[in-house]
Amino acid sequence: MAIKVGFVGTGGIANTHLDTLSKKENVTITALCDVVLERAQEKADKYGGKAYADFRAMLDTEGLDALFICTPPMAHGEIEMAAVERRLPMFIEKPIARDLTMAAPILLAIAAADLITVVAYKYRWDAHVERARQMLAGKTHGLVSGWFWTGMPGVPWWRVQAQSGGQMVEQTTHIVDMARFLCGEITHVAAFEAHQVMRRLHRDATAADAATASLRFASGAVGTITNTYMLGAGGGGSGLDVIAHNFRLQVAGAKLQWWGPEESGELENESNGYVREVEAFLKAVETGDQSEIYSDYADAYRTLAVTEAVHTSAQQGGRVVEVAAG
Repeated sequence: MAIKVGFVGTGGIANTHLDTLSKKENVTITALCDVVLERAQEKADKYGGKAYADFRAMLDTEGLDALFICTPPMAHGEIEMAAVERRLPMFIEKPIARDLTMAAPILLAIAAADLITVVAYKYRWDAHVERARQMLAGKTHGLVSGWFWTGMPGVPWWRVQAQSGGQMVEQTTHIVDMARFLCGEITHVAAFEAHQVMRRLHRDATAADAATASLRFASGAVGTITNTYMLGAGGGGSGLDVIAHNFRLQVAGAKLQWWGPEESGELENESNGYVREVEAFLKAVETGDQSEIYSDYADAYRTLAVTEAVHTSAQQGGRVVEVAAG
């Protein structure tokens, strides 16, 4: 029997997941919900299913087997709680929330209900990142350096701190999560932010133009992560460098490179993390096998805790902040 899937949020990244699901014989795209009903209807016309503007009406009517949540950071909370009440497995786009205050009750509710969740940190399902993790296993990391440099997204909510959580929470979360995946837990941060340009260009802009964070890992390693959305058409990129004794590794986009005493080399990603994360979710929903789920809500909560701690430290003049435990 096909898995009946519903969506809350049908813009942006939802299109990628809808395209993947439309190719799966064991899935029926049953219902799609968006605050802009016309957008949901457009996707329903393309992929099938019924369009809704009210997610509760959708959940009460359609008898879904699984729910995809692809909303902006500030729109989380009630949707997840409604899914928990109906014991619906959830595939949730990153970040899981704007902040920990929003995420904490969801974390507890999911744990109490013992629900299947996947959070879409797609790098964890990319073959070159899996290879990087294998290469770093057993090595003593000393320095970790990540970056996310880009232009400002066009959606208005993105530049409002109270809605997006800022760039560290909304975008650079991918690099923070990769650092945790490859190098272990981050326990302390100290950070600064810059507000140089965007507040002059956009009256409502409150998110930082740039930020830099110093990190302490549980292993004893140290690191930095920087981000900015001040760039224009070119010069941007994102990635992570890890340095161990006599060894350096870099993941930048879809490429892995490494340098060591015995060999150096590079590897292009040959898998599609967007597809594999969805397949891991469907497998868990259909069979109960969660062995291919590399990021669930509890794990993603710890990534959110790091990114929130960065903003907290910056607001407090660079004070060292201990990362909240999940």
